[in-house]
This record gives sequence, structure tokens and C-alpha cells, in this order.
Amino acid sequence: MSARQRVPVLDGWRGIAILGVVITHWQSMIGYGLWGQSWFEPGQHGVQLFFVLSGYLITSHLLDEERIDLKSFYVRRFFRLMPALWAFLGTLAVMQATGKFRVLDRSVWACVFFYRNYLPETVTSTPTGHLWSLSVEEQFYLVWPLLLLLAGRRRAAWIAGAVALAGGIYALVFRDYYAEGLRYFHTEVRVSGLFVGCALAFLLREAAVRAWLARWRWTVAVGAVPVLAWDLYHMQRVIPLHESVALAALVGATVAAPGMALTRVLEWEPLRMTGQASYSIYLWQGFFLRANWGVWGVLLLVVAYLLSWQFVEVPGMRLGRRLVARWQTRRRDPALSAEAAEGQTG
Repeated sequence: MSARQRVPVLDGWRGIAILGVVITHWQSMIGYGLWGQSWFEPGQHGVQLFFVLSGYLITSHLLDEERIDLKSFYVRRFFRLMPALWAFLGTLAVMQATGKFRVLDRSVWACVFFYRNYLPETVTSTPTGHLWSLSVEEQFYLVWPLLLLLAGRRRAAWIAGAVALAGGIYALVFRDYYAEGLRYFHTEVRVSGLFVGCALAFLLREAAVRAWLARWRWTVAVGAVPVLAWDLYHMQRVIPLHESVALAALVGATVAAPGMALTRVLEWEPLRMTGQASYSIYLWQGFFLRANWGVWGVLLLVVAYLLSWQFVEVPGMRLGRRLVARWQTRRRDPALSAEAAEGQTG
């Protein structure tokens, strides 16, 4: 199965991930935990699920290519992520220019150049604080495709497993240090989730692994749930390696066994649609799910992410795919005009 084909269950998993983030920020907005339980903060676990999914999807896409084309990869990533991010930051800049809001400071450059996860919070930087996780992902995008190209697929599979294991051990050894402040945003203690996802992509290329997961899907699911429940209760900052592995096991089982009941739940249309728009929701929830907005924050979030998804994110993705298709068509046949290339790509 080509990773270029949209897999509905993965949109469902994205929906679960972004709902975890939204629940946590909503609780912060209203000032107390859900049902009065301060421990119920699924945001960090939702982010870790995003990391596992990103590692899996990016690696799957790259492995689908006969030869990794870095130019095409980065063009697609740029138009997938940057237009919506710039629209978000540009809106904050306009709001600040009115003189009624103080929502940006020098940390905006850390958002643009993807080192936001290493900056401390200030009063005027909190509206962009959630962009720490986008910085981690962008750092991964800059390194992993090139490493996969240079190392080759067989070596890269071992590298993915080794980095996942090393990152997990490092986070365990220095857990107390990174639990302080916002150090648990640092790449070195979050990288294991991304590379567990990479390792999952390599494993699912093997027919024997897919068959095993399909056969033992409920054993895998039942085994993963207690692990995730334990971490949800006890681990709110530094996320352990075993959580990433449990998440990857669940994702792998639902991909390998499309007929299982859990897969059908994740393919529920509202959840899938939430997952598809999860990037726009992610960008805007960090600004509008804040106490100073009150109930208006929820309404403004819905308006903002729908506008972002429809008029910025989707057109950006289409433009990126069109540019890549046009360039690839020209490369195959330099005699084709730009109009002919666009016509062939539809």
C-alpha cells in the first residue's frame, strides 16, 4: 500500500492527538482539570502521538519513492506548513500593531527558524509557546530525509531503531533534569517518539510484520492500553519510550487490520475531519484557548481554524503538489511547456 494514498485511520489518530492538546489547553483556560482532576492533561501525550505519526508518515512517503527526491520533499513540506504558520504569525503581528495586544516579541524569530522549543516563556511569548512542537518536527524534517538518502534504507532502519532507543534511555536517565521548567520541550528528550514512528514505517514494509499485526491486533491493543493509561496518569512532562512504542503498536495494528472495530471507530467521519484540519486547529488553539478570551475563545478558534484550513492550508498543499508535479514532468521531458506539464498533472 502506498503511503501517498490517504489512510483514513491515520486521520482518526490525528483527530485523537489534537483533541488531547485542545482538552489540556481548554482546562488551562477554565482554570481547573476535567472533572476536577488536575492529573488529566492529555496534551503532552497527544503531541507524542503526533510525533509517532509524523515519523511513520514521513518515512513511509520517502520509502515509497524509487529514489529520494529531497527537492520535491522540501517543496511539499514548505507549502504544507509555512503558509498557515505565516498566516497565524502575521495575524498576531497585525493584532499587535493595533496597540491593543502584546502577543509577540523576539521569540517570533524562533518560530520562523524552528528553535522555539529552546526558549523560555515570557508574558508576550506565550501565544506562540505551543509552536515548540512544530520546531521539533521541523528539525526532524531537516535531518532525517538527508540521513535516509545518505545511509541507504537498510542502514537507516537500524539508525531509526538506535536513535529511538538512545533517546529513550537519555530521557530516562536525565528525567528529573528535563522535568523542570520547559526543558521537556527540548528535542533530545522528544526525538524518540519521531524515530519510533520511523522504525514502524520500516517494519510495516515487511509483509510478515503486517500479517502478524493483523492476526494479533487485539492482543496488541489490549497490551498497549494499560501502558498508555499508566502514562496518562503518571507522566505529564517527560514522555517515556514505552509510551511511544505503545502508540506505534496501536497505529500499526489499525493500519495492518483495517477491519478491526477500533479502526472503524477511528474512521468515524467527524473524527477524520478533525484530524485532517488538525494543523490549523493546532496553530490557533494555542492563541484562543486562553483565559482572557473566555467563551469567545472557543468560538473564535472554530472560525479561525476553518478559515485557515479552507483558504490557506488546503490551497497551500495544492500549490505545493502542483509545483512538484510540474517540475517532475519537466525533468522527465524538458521539451514540455509549463502549460502542458500542468495539464498532464490535472
